[in-house]
Amino acid sequence: MKRPLKISERTQVLLIIIIAVLALFAVWFFMIRPQSHMADENRKIRQQLESSPYANLSMESLSEAAKAESEAGKKIEMEWDATRERVATFANQNALRRADINRIDYKVELFRTRERLAGKSQALGIQLIPIDLGIDEALHSNDKVRERMLQLKAVEKMADLTLDRRIQSLVAINPMPPVSHLDNNKKPLFDEYPVKVEFDADFDNLFQLFQAIFEEHAVFAVRNIRIESGPTIESRLRVKAVLSAFIFE
Repeated sequence: MKRPLKISERTQVLLIIIIAVLALFAVWFFMIRPQSHMADENRKIRQQLESSPYANLSMESLSEAAKAESEAGKKIEMEWDATRERVATFANQNALRRADINRIDYKVELFRTRERLAGKSQALGIQLIPIDLGIDEALHSNDKVRERMLQLKAVEKMADLTLDRRIQSLVAINPMPPVSHLDNNKKPLFDEYPVKVEFDADFDNLFQLFQAIFEEHAVFAVRNIRIESGPTIESRLRVKAVLSAFIFE
């Protein structure tokens, strides 16, 4: 038969002290500390409210201020929508951005675009290099199909703008990786689709092209540009530039 465990009075007192200390720590950690933290947060919020320009306003004045803020917010939204519409490169950007596109759609559109621009350049007597528009048609999944389609549209738009301004020859054109721009809350604001282009032109052609890229639904941002002497008397200028199309969210 086992003998009962005997604990000395000194050990009992020591255990009681340890348990009391642990209990006090638990009370502080789980009750006093959170309450103190909450009190600090409430004090900060109270100070912010007291420093607010609306702190001393009556309910009627607050209602009028809220109405004015709401109207100002709506006005800003309307101005932003107008700006998006004005500087968007494509008139149908919403349809382009939200379109349900697969790899077959992309390849068919790429073939049609190449054929159309090749026929247009031939009819105008303007050399189009490269005829494949610098776009790789290989696409092994649907992950990048939307990006590729928007790159194609940016290249097509730039090719049309240069051909319509009767440049002497389109020496090179190809898309570059898109650049995403975020707002202060890290949400997508708009995407930039740069196009690297090189062409021969005279002064009048170049001036008309720069006019065109600032027109509505044809806006391209000039990322960089270099102008050199052209290869012939007719083609006085060799222009190398990176121009970006905009797609807004």
